[in-house]
Amino acid sequence: MLIAEFASTPFRIADHETVDAPAAADLAKISAPLNSTLTGELDGAQWYLGVAGEEILLAALGIAIARTIGEGVVLVDVAGRGSIPLSCTSAGLATATESLGAVHRSLSAGPTAPKVAAAPPSEIFFSYLGTEPGLRHALELRAYRADGLVALDWWYDTRSFDAYTIEELAEQLPLALIELTSEASPQPHTPMAVGH
Repeated sequence: MLIAEFASTPFRIADHETVDAPAAADLAKISAPLNSTLTGELDGAQWYLGVAGEEILLAALGIAIARTIGEGVVLVDVAGRGSIPLSCTSAGLATATESLGAVHRSLSAGPTAPKVAAAPPSEIFFSYLGTEPGLRHALELRAYRADGLVALDWWYDTRSFDAYTIEELAEQLPLALIELTSEASPQPHTPMAVGH
């Protein structure tokens, strides 16, 4: 059973509480591009697992948060999708396949779920579409293609996070990506899962 199914409220991930959105001067960025091997793993996993790269990266983010900050559910504002609950679990609580399935279901359900509507605003923004920070969230992970590789930019509010927290998240995400791409099975809705 995934943690999202029994968590009552999303948990906060910031090191320090702030009351207002960050201004441009409050933001810092850590760039952590995936190397060619990890980019190839992500591309191959999209085909084999039958899920979008966005879903794989979100599941990897959940694992990275669990390893760095703790387990639970966080709200993530996903570009073009709205706010979704993201399970932050370790291997002991959910398999790689379950983690991907939970992200897929959250994205499919959309932002209208009653729990999400009643929850506090999200601290996290995720985009697979571009590079510019939105200046609204304490943490913004922006994934995009550059020179054939997947680039990951971690924009964060320096009032909310210590640099070492973001550095650890940036180090854990590629490890979580390897775990997901090597251990997950195709999702039930995909041709690979049904043998076609």
